[in-house]
Amino acid sequence: MLRLAFRISVLTVIVIAAAAALPAAQIPCPTTTTLDQFSAFNSEANACYSQDKLFYNFVYTPTGSAGAASSVQAALLFQQGAGLDIHGWNFSSNSWVQGINGPAAFTLGYTIEICPSGSACFGNVLPDTRIIGADAAYSSVSTFPAGNEVVTWSNGASVTLTSADGGPLPVNGDIGLGAGILGPISVSAVWSGTGAITQNTLRFYEATPTGVPEPISFFLMGTGLLGLGLMRRRMRRS
Repeated sequence: MLRLAFRISVLTVIVIAAAAALPAAQIPCPTTTTLDQFSAFNSEANACYSQDKLFYNFVYTPTGSAGAASSVQAALLFQQGAGLDIHGWNFSSNSWVQGINGPAAFTLGYTIEICPSGSACFGNVLPDTRIIGADAAYSSVSTFPAGNEVVTWSNGASVTLTSADGGPLPVNGDIGLGAGILGPISVSAVWSGTGAITQNTLRFYEATPTGVPEPISFFLMGTGLLGLGLMRRRMRRS
């Protein structure tokens, strides 16, 4: 009996050790869903991935008349180009309009990184791939001139989107990453809640081993994608 008990104990230790070595619970990102579905992606170990990028720590804090996370649509952005990939998210909601209940303010953001060794998507990573830039934009409603939105990245870079210039900003995607990073890096957008916007786009640029594009090249590519992801909507007064 003692020998059997010892064998069971050893087997239990082996099973526990093996379980600890199992891959983290990382799954492919949904292409389109509501933001409340992202609450489970709360760490690197519990992230979703697209191609060679992990996304996690999604944050959405609405105040005033801004709708809950279940009212916010999240659409995955991914485009490949010569020497450049674009990764990010386009968020949209009809509740981001100043209404009778006051300003529809919110804070919105997430964390991104190139899939590290041991992650579910590491096999998709090409050598020398780096995150080299980022930008942000919002889509305003002409009948309710949009207020300011301050977008900040965790490396300290910051831009302010306005009704006069809703982005993408910075215009060349340069947020001071130099030759590029693996991440993680986070982005946070704080919307003032005055006026009206319908969409918010937060994107990152990745240089692939085929070469780092000139700033003007990835600006042109980025604005082309923005046209797909940020089609302006006109909203009627309720």
